[in-house]
Amino acid sequence: MSNILLIDEHPETKNLLMKCLETAGFEVIFTENGLVSVQLAHEKFSTTTESKKSNTQKSIFPSIPRLCEVFEFIELNYHQSIRLKEVAQAVGYSSAYLTDLVRRLTGKTVNNWIIERRIVAASTLLLETNYSVDEIALKVGYQNINHFYCQFRDYYQNTPRAWRQAQRCKIGQNQILQRLEGIPS
Repeated sequence: MSNILLIDEHPETKNLLMKCLETAGFEVIFTENGLVSVQLAHEKFSTTTESKKSNTQKSIFPSIPRLCEVFEFIELNYHQSIRLKEVAQAVGYSSAYLTDLVRRLTGKTVNNWIIERRIVAASTLLLETNYSVDEIALKVGYQNINHFYCQFRDYYQNTPRAWRQAQRCKIGQNQILQRLEGIPS
């Protein structure tokens, strides 16, 4: 967060400053006695390099040095309402340039990567927890449950509930087979 001292308190000047700050990507926190406190809009998102994923979890993102910051930002913030604009601001690119760069280097859009990361997180939660599908959708960053269902179905060609049941059944069958293989005949 930063503070700006506004000496000229004419309403026109103040309004112009506010518009300029918002256009530049700042969020005005408060104004008081000529002091304007602002923060970059993307600072409300995580940008730290500390990883939230476990050491055993394999990343879904390709190892492309030019896109490390992009993928790190998505990894740290996919569970929030993020869009291309926030990702671009976080890495210092325009939305158009970032879209072109990511598509050229990966064949997918930034939005595709956000969706894929959310769907992978949702599938992990479906297998490892008993949360409802609606709870999982909210936990991985969807505000619209129907949108989650549609994107999940597009990715897995199955509904989240049906996918959960099928995967748990497969896991159970594999465990039984492993036990049977371990029994001497």
